[in-house]
Amino acid sequence: MNTAFSNDDTSAPGEQGSGQLIYLAEDDHDDIFLFERALKALKSGHSLNTFENGQQLFDALQKPGAKVPDIVFLDINMPVQTGLECLLNIRRHHSKVLPVFLFSTAQDRLTVEQARKLGATGYLSKPTSTEELGALLTSVLAIDWRSRSVNDFYVHLQLAST
Repeated sequence: MNTAFSNDDTSAPGEQGSGQLIYLAEDDHDDIFLFERALKALKSGHSLNTFENGQQLFDALQKPGAKVPDIVFLDINMPVQTGLECLLNIRRHHSKVLPVFLFSTAQDRLTVEQARKLGATGYLSKPTSTEELGALLTSVLAIDWRSRSVNDFYVHLQLAST
């Protein structure tokens, strides 16, 4: 699915605005809706392509003449191909500098470390509100990840409430 968001919100779906091209692999429709709402609220002209699993996203990258996204967000737990498997395929067959973030509710150290070792640019805990996700996307999308060292690793985890 292609969705474009512009400052005046007159772009047609699939029409890229002045912002970044973002790929999101996510199997939960509520999480996709939250991501779309948060991105639209930024009013920054970003375009979003969504995929139901890592294999669909990877297949889109493999198509001849495919436009390479500016940034990729991968849920970890998806059917067909998980986010970690997709990350591994992206790093094996595509640029090591393509910014790829794991985006999940899982926050255990082992999973975060595995993502880092497989070459993720960062690991983000899924916020539960549009406002929190919007703030997170604002900070992540403001950074030029391609110019940073491939050894940089960005982590944002939600602190558990006590």
